Amino acid sequence: MTAENSRPQRLRRLETVFVDSPIYFATACTFHRRKILAGLTVHRAFIEFGNSGPVHGAWIGKYVLMPDHLHAFVALDDEKITLAKWMKSLKNAISKVLRSRKVSAPHWQKTFFDHLLRSGESYSQK
Repeated sequence: MTAENSRPQRLRRLETVFVDSPIYFATACTFHRRKILAGLTVHRAFIEFGNSGPVHGAWIGKYVLMPDHLHAFVALDDEKITLAKWMKSLKNAISKVLRSRKVSAPHWQKTFFDHLLRSGESYSQK
């Protein structure tokens, strides 16, 4: 608190939040948390999608693919793609595999969660 008033001082804002290739921690859940992501074909589709990402300005780091949701670190070249477009493409790629396995739609919740890693944050914190 300052001597002039009884309010505590606010923390200063970060000087820089965005970088050339921001890294996001992204989470997407299946519709009604259905356990439809467990399986080798879905995992292979995820890996194939990730391997094609650099062509489109997206790189997947560590990830966890659970039966009803996924977590992934994603780095983007912000000039080529947005996180929302990337997530839509990922969901479409996995849904294609689910449809081929006769899993009824909808497959995904409409939204997703993301957190932009700031300077000094690490994978281990997430």
